[in-house]
Amino acid sequence: MSRQITKPAGKRANIAALTLGASIFAILPGNPALAQAATPAAQASVEQAPVAQAPAAPKLDKARIDALLATPDKVVFIDVRRADEISQLGGLPVFLNIQISELDRFLSYIPRDRQIVTVSNHAGRAGKAAALLLAKGLNVVGAIGVEDYAAEGGFLYGQKVVTPAIDGVVAAGTRVEVVREGFEGTEGPIALADGSILFTENRADRIVKLGVDGTVSTWLEKTGGANALALSANGELLAVQTAPSGIAVLQPKPKVLAAKFDGKPLNRPNDFALARNGNIYFSDPGAPAQAGAPAPATPPKTGFYWLDRKGKVHLVADDIRRPNGVALSPDEKTVYVANTAGEYLLAWTVNADGSLTGRRDFVKLAGFKTTPTGPSSGADGIVVDKDGRVFVTSTLGIEVFSAEGQPLGVIKLPKQPQNLAFGGKEHAHLYAVGRGSAYRIATLTKGVDRPGK
Repeated sequence: MSRQITKPAGKRANIAALTLGASIFAILPGNPALAQAATPAAQASVEQAPVAQAPAAPKLDKARIDALLATPDKVVFIDVRRADEISQLGGLPVFLNIQISELDRFLSYIPRDRQIVTVSNHAGRAGKAAALLLAKGLNVVGAIGVEDYAAEGGFLYGQKVVTPAIDGVVAAGTRVEVVREGFEGTEGPIALADGSILFTENRADRIVKLGVDGTVSTWLEKTGGANALALSANGELLAVQTAPSGIAVLQPKPKVLAAKFDGKPLNRPNDFALARNGNIYFSDPGAPAQAGAPAPATPPKTGFYWLDRKGKVHLVADDIRRPNGVALSPDEKTVYVANTAGEYLLAWTVNADGSLTGRRDFVKLAGFKTTPTGPSSGADGIVVDKDGRVFVTSTLGIEVFSAEGQPLGVIKLPKQPQNLAFGGKEHAHLYAVGRGSAYRIATLTKGVDRPGK
C-alpha cells in the first residue's frame, strides 16, 4: 500500500477536502488532501487495541454536527473509516481520511488552532480516535457516527442526491450536482448575462464567480461585507453591505445609496430586490444569532424597507420577527419577503409609484418547526422563474410554489440552502448556495430574463 502526503504550507491554512467514494479531493486552491486506505483485517486489529488513560469525547447529534459543518474555517473533520466504507455509505467534508493506527505518525499535519471532530460509522472508532487525539493535547470537540447522522436526516457526500418530479420544474431523478465545497460563507447569488454566477463569500469579504464551465475565481475583494448582490439595467453591481451597513454600488464606481433610516444607521441589512425602474426593497433582520447562544430577552429591532428612486428610505414593516430573503415577481407587481422565524412567506402589491400595500400571507412553509432557539421555518433566499413560480429555501431544502401560491414540491439538498439564483446555459439551471457549499440543478424552466434580482 502506498500513500502520498503533502505537507501543509502552514498551520493556519484554510484546509478542507471532500470525500467522494474512495477518493479525497482538495476543494480549496493550494490546500492539501491526505488520504489512505487499510484492509479490514488491519482495521479490526486496531479496533481491538484500547487507548489507555485517554479522556472521552462526546458523540455529537445532528444539530451539533450541522453547526460545526457551517464553520469550516474553525473545524476540521478526521474520518477513520476504510475507503470501502466511505464509498458505500458516504461521508462528510473531511481534512483527513486515515486509520487510527496511523494517527500518531501524522499528528504534525493536524492543525492545533482548529477544533477537531472524528468520524466513523457509529462513532465507536471515532470515539477511540478522539480519545487518542485528546491525550495528545488536541482540541477535540466530539465524535460522529455518519449512519446515525443520516438516520437523523443529515445528508452524506458521495451518495447520489436527486430531485423528485415537479411538473414544469424538474424531472424525477435529476441529480443535485455539488459544484464546490469549503467556501467561507455563501450568500447572494446572481447570474451574469452568460449564465455565470456571482455570489458573496461573506466571511472572506469577497465575491466569487462560478463559470458556466465549473471554474471558480475571485471576482472582487474588500466588498464592505457584501451579503446580497444585484445588477442594474445599466450594468452596475449593487450589494447589501454589512461593514458598514448599507445599500451600495460596488462597480463600476463605488457609491453608497442608503445607510440610514430616520437619521439612524441601519441595523444589519441582509437581502434586497432591485426593480427595473430602480426601486429597491430590502430586509434588515439585525445581526444573526450566534450558534449555541440563548435567544436575547429583547429581540433586535427589525425592518423591511423601500428605497425609492430619489434615494429616500421608507419603512414598510417593523413587525416581522426575522425578515430575510426578498424577491420580485416576473412582472414586478408583487414583492415577496421570507420570515426566517415565521410560518409564512409574505407578499405585498407593488403600486405604480413603487410603494407597497396589501400585505398578506402568500404561502405556508412546510419547513416551519419548533427549534431549541424558538420557532423557525429557516426561510432565507427566494427566486422566481419565468412563469412566476416561487422557490424558497427552508429547513426542508427548496420549497417550490406556483405563482398562485400552491405547493408544488420540495427539492432536498445535502445541506440546508441559504440562497438561490437561476443561471448556467440559457439560465436553465437552479443554483443553490449555503453553509460553504454551492449546488446546481438542471431544470425544465428558466429564470426571469431581466437585470436586477
